[in-house]
Amino acid sequence: MPEWFKSPPEKVDVFRESFPGQGQTMKRIALIIALIVAMVPAAAGAEASYHGVSTGSIVNDVAITIDGRYMVAGTSSGGIVCLHRDGTVPWNASAPAAVTAVAVAGSGDYVAAGTMGGDVLLFDGNGGRYWTKSVTGPVRDLDFAGDGRSLAVAGDRIVLFTNLGNEEWNRAVQPGTRSGETPPHVTSVAFNRDGNYIVAGSNNGVILFMNREGNLIWEGLARGAVTAVDASRDGSVVAAGGRDRVLQVYGRAGALPWALPTGAPILALALSGDGRFVVIGKESGDVECYRPNDALLWTNRTGSNVPAVDVSRRGEVVAAGNAGGTMCLWNGNGDARWSFDAGAPVAAVALSDNGDYLAAGAGEQAFIFRTADVPVPAVTEVRWEDATPATTPTQAAGAGALIGLLAVTVAGRLLRR
Repeated sequence: MPEWFKSPPEKVDVFRESFPGQGQTMKRIALIIALIVAMVPAAAGAEASYHGVSTGSIVNDVAITIDGRYMVAGTSSGGIVCLHRDGTVPWNASAPAAVTAVAVAGSGDYVAAGTMGGDVLLFDGNGGRYWTKSVTGPVRDLDFAGDGRSLAVAGDRIVLFTNLGNEEWNRAVQPGTRSGETPPHVTSVAFNRDGNYIVAGSNNGVILFMNREGNLIWEGLARGAVTAVDASRDGSVVAAGGRDRVLQVYGRAGALPWALPTGAPILALALSGDGRFVVIGKESGDVECYRPNDALLWTNRTGSNVPAVDVSRRGEVVAAGNAGGTMCLWNGNGDARWSFDAGAPVAAVALSDNGDYLAAGAGEQAFIFRTADVPVPAVTEVRWEDATPATTPTQAAGAGALIGLLAVTVAGRLLRR
């Protein structure tokens, strides 16, 4: 056996003798490979801060569980797609017509979808269908009570279903300030989290506040179509906005509201769970945050109409999406956290309770973001057709293959010098 093979310290010298003039080159190769090894896992192995799924048709609405565990998207082709925050698509389902509204109960025990044809579908958290019912007119909005046992549906009438599929009651919208223009119908509906109260708005300017049994507590009026309503967790604060360019805020007892001109039609509205903040998205492209019964806190401009806004339970996070395809995230003071180019008009956004996860729909894409980080995409794209539980991602293997490829490429180029 040669002496150099028996003595490890002599290996380097023999290598240099075998490849004259390449000693410094090989040192450079070793250094570059070491840098690649250090850098690639951080990029390829790091957890993505958002995941997207191509749904195959335009996303009309999204909803998210209170803990941000998963989101649901409803599409114009009748698709209902579930996207987990880890990027997997555990299930999808089909509805008889375009899905116009979706909702998720609490931590995800129930998922509801409403269609342009008036169908209302209820699923369990795994995509199993419980029942399908019908209402008069397209479903324009729907919302669960906090316990998931009741579902309020906005069609031509307000309809309340139980989780068992029983229709508890329905109420017609009475003629309001614009009753002569179009038949009255419900445009927006919201349960308070405790499930004791329901607020609804109509195309003819009527704002209704009811208890869970459907009894009317008070009625308010706007001077134009009501586009959005919301209620605080305990129902002590109710907000409504619409085409008349006025934000209205009521107490549980009703009476005269706190009303403030906004300068442009209100396209979207969200009230924080504690009732301390109300956020609106306007036709002018502005997103504004108010303290109810007090004043405007801040304004941010997005550049185009804002049809989608949401705010976390305590107002720590505000999200918005505009017609130009931009999603924006701010903290409670209106300071920008990040923005994201979705590549298509943003139709809907929804924040988890604490604001740590954001669901959004833009064009044919559904997204779920971890809001603490600037958006970093997943390595692979998910398709809604692959709606089966995914295997554990092999990110480590992918990083290793990339390291090997880069190392071979670098070494080849340096040795050819």
